[in-house]
Amino acid sequence: MKYYLHLSVKLICFLLFTLCISNLYAQVAFTSYHKRNGAETKQRDSAYFIRTIHVDAEGKDKVYRIEEFYLRNDSIKLSGISRNPLYPFKFQGRKYEFYEHGTLKSLENFSDESALIDSAFYLYPNNKLEKIVFYPSSPDKKGKLKIENPRYVVYYDSLNNKRLENGTGFIRLDYGWSYEEGAMENNLREGQWKGKMGKDSFVETYNHDQLVSGIKTKENGEVFSYDTTNFMSPPDYPGGISRLMGFIGSNYTYSREAISNNVSGIVMIEFIVDKDGNIKDPVVKKDLGFGTGEEGVRVIKRAGKWKPGIQRGERLNVRYSIPIRLNSSR
Repeated sequence: MKYYLHLSVKLICFLLFTLCISNLYAQVAFTSYHKRNGAETKQRDSAYFIRTIHVDAEGKDKVYRIEEFYLRNDSIKLSGISRNPLYPFKFQGRKYEFYEHGTLKSLENFSDESALIDSAFYLYPNNKLEKIVFYPSSPDKKGKLKIENPRYVVYYDSLNNKRLENGTGFIRLDYGWSYEEGAMENNLREGQWKGKMGKDSFVETYNHDQLVSGIKTKENGEVFSYDTTNFMSPPDYPGGISRLMGFIGSNYTYSREAISNNVSGIVMIEFIVDKDGNIKDPVVKKDLGFGTGEEGVRVIKRAGKWKPGIQRGERLNVRYSIPIRLNSSR
């Protein structure tokens, strides 16, 4: 325990040094405005924070520095390195998050494959420790990092009462717009857990970390029962993504302009898989021009029905993105 607490203080000092030297590199920056829920907006007046993505101007680095700042006082909200420039980011190394008044909110460590590893620290707005979580990892026989289940080192409630130590006790897990809380024994959920997701509430029963049953109650009183068979699953295309990509490859047609200009690269199409599995509102998020994006939308519309996404027993509308790799010179 002492090791973790001592380390947290040292890492804050390291952070100050890191932020001071971050501007010494030649970089190009791309900026966007976002609301409190993370949704992008073109209007600065309606934005809660600003996101800046730094790209190495010389093209040497294959990673991107992500920074977010609160607009109200220009204080830093997030700082980290990502493998990709698009949200959701794939962080590597240390990622820092801060409260609007400037104190540290969390410090997490990520592997090269963007999995949480090592020690993570979470603090309350008053700068008091909330919890420490250790994410064990070890290389397998092929040298690939194997991520194990997290170990909850310690948890304090908002009144600074220690409620959990060494994986046993009571813990509340906050995810920003949702939370869940209940008992743990040796880092495994046990008994009754309850929580909220937005305006929906739920109660679940666990046995050695395995979900036995759950009931979700929506704001309007509608109730959904679930277990492991319909707990949570993303939208799924019949036959899998490989079959979808095969359908796209067989039905995508290059325009004459795309062929004559030797277009190659990735077109990104975003759409909604609704509660019935239908594709709704497809839009081009990344275009290569010469009609490549419009053709991507046309093909996606023809792909047919999906198996809808499910969250705690309820079918939901889910936003989905598909990258279409093009090479008109083939």
